[in-house]
Amino acid sequence: MLRLVGSSLDITSAINDFRLSYHQDFANVQVVARRYLNAQLGSANAVLLAQALYTALRNWGACKRRSPTLRPVPQIESALKGKRLHDRLLKLSQHSLAAFSLNQQEHRLLDSNAPINDVGAFDKEILEILNRLADVLFFNNTGITYPMKALLLITGLMPALDSQVRGGLTRAGKAGFTGQQLLPRNVQQGAGRRICELPFYLGHCWSLHREVFVKGILESNHKGLQDTPGRVFDILLFMQNQATRNQILAFKVEREWP
Repeated sequence: MLRLVGSSLDITSAINDFRLSYHQDFANVQVVARRYLNAQLGSANAVLLAQALYTALRNWGACKRRSPTLRPVPQIESALKGKRLHDRLLKLSQHSLAAFSLNQQEHRLLDSNAPINDVGAFDKEILEILNRLADVLFFNNTGITYPMKALLLITGLMPALDSQVRGGLTRAGKAGFTGQQLLPRNVQQGAGRRICELPFYLGHCWSLHREVFVKGILESNHKGLQDTPGRVFDILLFMQNQATRNQILAFKVEREWP
């Protein structure tokens, strides 16, 4: 299981040292995304979210060498106007990370009051959404990184598995996150299993160490992050990839996938 091994000071330091422009990009999209998700589906909110997403994803590396190319803003806007995509993103955004947990055997559990409260249904939904975002936001996207960045920006649910975050997970002792990570179609694929299990490890860790996490966040320059623990883990794992930084998160001995 994932454990917090750093202190609240380590959390504060990692958050404050994270690039300020990345903090701002996330905050900018979140403001618009919340309006888009929580209001009745309307063209104005879709337009604003398409523009904010396009800007943030470019700032986060899209359209650069070896990265997928973003579709034009009008195409992204058109996709976001679709009721089916809107409703699915809304449902995922309504999940608290604390709703994900593990039992002593590391079997995955979902809170019965969660919008999606069946583990198998969640697995199917998260992978389908990532594939849908890959299709409607990018041309010829084959990797997991950028759809997960988009999901993080819109919902704040879970980290984007870019190379830095994967490095942080590897340093934490989690196997399987080195090298290229292709976008999986189902949970039977290794990458699919790793994506689907991650929120459960993070949610369990958050619940175990909530007070320390919150203390570290509230003593940082970005106190609003206490409302998006998925983004907090994204930052901590990203920064943990720096070998000179104190380790913050660590996995115990792995068990087999339940």
